[in-house]
Amino acid sequence: MERLTNVGLIEGTSPAGTFKTDTLGNRHGFHLKKVMVPNGSPEIIKLHYPQSEIVYDKRAIMEDSTIDLIVISGAAKNDLDLVAEVLQTGKHVRLV
Repeated sequence: MERLTNVGLIEGTSPAGTFKTDTLGNRHGFHLKKVMVPNGSPEIIKLHYPQSEIVYDKRAIMEDSTIDLIVISGAAKNDLDLVAEVLQTGKHVRLV
């Protein structure tokens, strides 16, 4: 059986709205474990990510030893600092 890659999602303020995870999921080997949204309603976020834990601090994702990949959605120009922080944790990072 294949091992699932645990993913943490850090959402920025994206004009497109909440990042859709249709391309992620168990059938592609990914498990969206935690989602952090700085300016979102927990109820709305839970509708989009019912299987995921909602967190309010990026450290809860970055310091989770079970998360392999961190996706940063709706990144702003100043999010390069965030990318550097994630890379320093030894995790993979993807901007979408």
